[in-house]
Amino acid sequence: MWSPDSSQVSVTVGGQSHPLQPADVSGYTGVYQAVVPGNWKNQPYQFRVGNNTVRDPYARMVKPGTTEGIVMDTESITPVGGWAPRPVITKREDAVIYEMNVRSFTIDPSSGVDAAKRGKFAGLTQTGTTHNGVKTGIDHLKELGVTHVQLLPSFDFNSTVPNWGYDPLNYNVPEEQFSQFTAPEDRVREFQTMVNEFHKNGIRVIMDVVYNHTANKDVFQNITGKYYHQTELSGTGNSLDDGNPMVSRMIMDSLRYWVDTYNIDGFRFDLLGVHQYKNVDQWAKYLQSSFPDRTLQIHGEPWSGGVDDPQQAQKVRYGTTPALAGGHVGVFNGAYRDAVKGGTRDRILGYMGGSSSNASAIALGMRGSPLTTKSTSPLPNPWDPAFAYDPEQTINYVSAHDDLNIWDKITYSGVNGGTTGRAGQMNRFAAGMVLTSQGIPFFHEGDEFLHSKVVNGDYEAAKNSYEAGDNVNAVQWGEKTTNNATFRYYKDAITLRKNTPALRLGTWDAVKAQMATSVNGSVVTSAISSRADAPTSHDTVVVYNPTNSPVNVNLPAGTWKKVLDTNGTTDSTSTTADGLAVTVFKKP
Repeated sequence: MWSPDSSQVSVTVGGQSHPLQPADVSGYTGVYQAVVPGNWKNQPYQFRVGNNTVRDPYARMVKPGTTEGIVMDTESITPVGGWAPRPVITKREDAVIYEMNVRSFTIDPSSGVDAAKRGKFAGLTQTGTTHNGVKTGIDHLKELGVTHVQLLPSFDFNSTVPNWGYDPLNYNVPEEQFSQFTAPEDRVREFQTMVNEFHKNGIRVIMDVVYNHTANKDVFQNITGKYYHQTELSGTGNSLDDGNPMVSRMIMDSLRYWVDTYNIDGFRFDLLGVHQYKNVDQWAKYLQSSFPDRTLQIHGEPWSGGVDDPQQAQKVRYGTTPALAGGHVGVFNGAYRDAVKGGTRDRILGYMGGSSSNASAIALGMRGSPLTTKSTSPLPNPWDPAFAYDPEQTINYVSAHDDLNIWDKITYSGVNGGTTGRAGQMNRFAAGMVLTSQGIPFFHEGDEFLHSKVVNGDYEAAKNSYEAGDNVNAVQWGEKTTNNATFRYYKDAITLRKNTPALRLGTWDAVKAQMATSVNGSVVTSAISSRADAPTSHDTVVVYNPTNSPVNVNLPAGTWKKVLDTNGTTDSTSTTADGLAVTVFKKP
C-alpha cells in the first residue's frame, strides 16, 4: 500500500489485523507491506490507513459494494477450453475498430442471445444468433468484417446499469453487473473466456479505460489526497494526477495486468489529454516491449474535460502525438471528424453536407493527417491538425458513444429522404470517407444499420445518453433488416479496404511518396500506389464528391474499374464519380 501521509497502515485477513511495515521499493517512497502466512485464497481482506478503511488500488477482485478486496490466484485461472491463438494482425493500419457497450449490444431480445446472457460478457460471444433470419451479435460482427471490438468500460464502476460506466471504483476488477457469476474465480474466467471466444472468431478486444478520474474522491482520498490533481482536469471533480510517480506506476501496472491476465489486445484511454505525454509514452513502450508479439493497439482522446490546463504543453494533444510514435500510440482525430461531420451536437453540417470551404481539411485527413515535416518532436501548436508521424496515429471516425451518433446528427440537421434518400446517402458518404482514409477506421455500434438513439423526438437525451435507458442505447436488431442496404455498404467498404493495400499505407514516407492528392473546388481526389518500389505507378484512385452532381475523373493511363460507389461494391468501366459519394477506382 502506498501511503505517503501516514505510517499507520494495516490489513485485516481472517479476522486478524496485521500492521504493515515500510517496504523497499526501488524508486518509490511511502510504500508499506505485510506478509501474512497461510492460504487465504478467495478470502476477503481489508486495508486501513489511520482510522479509515480503504480499498486496495491493486485489488484483483472485490466484494461488491464494499472496500474489501478478495485474495486471488489469477495465475491459476484460464478460460474455458484453454487459451486460443490471438488473431494475427500485420500492422495497425489493418485494423477496423467497432465500439460497443457490453449491455446495449445484446440486451434487447431481438439480439437472439439467450436471456441469461443478454447484457453480459458471455452474451457478446454467443454464436448462431439471428433475428428474422438475419445474423446478430458476434456473427454479425464477423459478417461485417471488423478486426477489433472496443468495449466501453468493463472494469468495476460505481453506477448501476444501464450506464456507460465512466465512474471507476476498482481498475483491475471486471464489472459484476456484466457477469453471470458471483464466485470470484468464475468471474475472472468468464471475462477471460469472452476475450478468448472473440479471438477464436478472428476478432481482437480493446478495453476502454478511465485512468483520468475516479467515481468520486472517496475512492482513493482516504489513502492519500496525492492521487488527485489540485486543479480539476476531467470535468468530474476528481482527476487523477499521474504526475505523481506512484500514480503513474499504478496505471502502468494495471494496464499490464489486463494484458497478462485477460489477454487484452489494446486500450482506448478516456480523456488521454489529462495525462502527461511522457508518462503515456513510458506506459506504451513498457507494454509494447513486455508483449512484443501482441501488436497492441493503444489510442485515446487528446483532450481533457473542457477545462484550461496550466500544464497543457506536457499533456497529450495533437501536437505531442509525434512524441508518442515509439510506443505506437494514436489519438482520435477530432479535427477530421469535425471537417467531415460538422459539430457533434449542433445542426451545422461539414463536408458530408456539401460544404466546400473545408476541402483542404478533408484532403489532409484523407492522407492520414501527416506531419508537414517528419519528426518526433512536439509541435508548437498543440492543436495542429497535421500531427501524425505514422498513419497508425490517427483514429478516423465520425461517430462514437459521445454526442449525436452519425445517423442522429444527419436527421437532427434536417436532412430528409430517410434511409433510401439523401440522409441515408450522407451516412454512407461519411462512412466511406472513414473507411478509405489513411489511418485506422473506427465506428460505433449500430452505425452500420442507422441505429438511432432518438426516442419520441428527444434529441437532447441522444446527445449525451450515458445514463439513458435501454430504449435509447440498446441495439435494435430489426434495424439491420430495415436498413440492410446501409449494412451492405459498410460491409462492402470494409472488404474493399482489406483487399486494397493502397488504403492502408504504413508509414509517413509511404504517404508522401505513394499518394498524390488534389483539390478541385470541393472535390478531393487521391491517386495512390500500393508499391513502394513504384511509388508513382498509381493503382488506386479515391474520389470524395460532396456536390449534388457527378464529376468525370481523369484517371491515369491504363485499364481501370470502378469498384465502389454510393451503393457499395460495383464493377464498372465508368469514369464518373457520383455526387455525395465516395468512389474508388482500381487497376485490375
